[in-house]
Amino acid sequence: MIASNKIYKKIKKQNGENFAKALRNHHNGLLEIPNIDEILRYAGRDAAPLLPYLSSLLIANKETPAPEKEDPFVLLERAGYNAFHANTLEKQNSIKKYFEEDELLCTFNDHARYQNYHIVHAVKKDVARIKRESFNGKEQRQDKYGTSVISIQIGKNGKFISIKNRYNHTVSGCDNTYNSNPDNIIKGLSAALKSHFSVDFISKGDLTTDGYIVMGGKIIKYNDERNNVYYGDGFWAKDGKIYEVDKSINDAMYDRYIFNSKTRTLRNIDESSLDSFPEDFNKTYGGHKSLIVHKGNLMLGNDILVGAESSQIKSLYLPNLKIMNEWGLCNAMFLESFYAPELVRMSGGNLSYADSLSSFYAPKLNTMEGACLTHINVLRLFHAPELKSMEDWCVSYAESLEAFDAPKLHYLGKGCLYSIGNLQSFHVPQTVVSKACIDHLRTPQYSAHHEYSMTQ
Repeated sequence: MIASNKIYKKIKKQNGENFAKALRNHHNGLLEIPNIDEILRYAGRDAAPLLPYLSSLLIANKETPAPEKEDPFVLLERAGYNAFHANTLEKQNSIKKYFEEDELLCTFNDHARYQNYHIVHAVKKDVARIKRESFNGKEQRQDKYGTSVISIQIGKNGKFISIKNRYNHTVSGCDNTYNSNPDNIIKGLSAALKSHFSVDFISKGDLTTDGYIVMGGKIIKYNDERNNVYYGDGFWAKDGKIYEVDKSINDAMYDRYIFNSKTRTLRNIDESSLDSFPEDFNKTYGGHKSLIVHKGNLMLGNDILVGAESSQIKSLYLPNLKIMNEWGLCNAMFLESFYAPELVRMSGGNLSYADSLSSFYAPKLNTMEGACLTHINVLRLFHAPELKSMEDWCVSYAESLEAFDAPKLHYLGKGCLYSIGNLQSFHVPQTVVSKACIDHLRTPQYSAHHEYSMTQ
């Protein structure tokens, strides 16, 4: 009982009082799970979604021992797969043909993957007959098509295991297929893999809640995932290892970026990222002595440049920033307001998938290159008084957009304003409205500059 009280206090300090009470009230034995405080260190502050998984840790390991002399490839064949050990680069990338172009595994780009992981690829024997259904964005990560091609990847130097499927990032948790527990494919597979490769990993219990993953025996609550990097509140996890930002020296984490308090600069956590925002930020503000972290926000003097909650960027105020290079702030999914009073040019892909953005203000913006501001699901008003050129597929899939106001626009590219079912006001010069553009507009009536109007 004394030990349980001690652990209770640790978890209360680490995860919050409500979290600790939820564990104790659900089953006091949860507090007696060995190293439970370490298991929960990165689990956030809401215990409710984790209780079924934690309860499973009280039960003996459910992995079924593999029959004597039976290996994992025999078990996978029994489960309907042709499986093989991908121990060369050629074998590693041999299943690429089964993936859609925009859903390729990042594994295919990592030429050393097979050297650092035990990789088992498994392809259903009837894969040619399994067709992808049209789900309209509601695919399930473990449907028949998704699991017809899987890749089991086990870290050679740690307890990491991931089971990836054919959707790859199209749906939530696709790299946590079967909860990354091989026994959910066929009983005995976990033990068979451990024996075959002489490696250990944690796979007991199921954690089915989106936004969580078990890595190295620890429950990780993450805000975002890309290229197998999991981004949480003040930490990120990659290849079975967890890295924490050093808050003791006032470093800070913002979405997928780290702020270094010594150099006063931003950098991408994922070095392979194409996101140019850190470079643009550093050119404008990097090294400035007044650039500091205060209460989680990144401030320049009295101005909050980066407003954040739980390491998520909620607001950006970027005075003096004039140019954004390619893919800046792509996937800034938590950003709600953007204000750049001097911005004149946005390069391709800027603010794509900023699907929480409700306020965009750039009064001097002159040029938008292709695919800027796509999938901005809650933005209602687009007002760009100086905008002259908008290239292909800008402001597309803006489902809530009601008013588009660009009185000086002289070029509107293909696919701009595609699939915007709520547009009520369309204010542009008559000369830029082409038949190609009209075909993409999905609402009955618009008003335009010089009293020009369109109807379907």
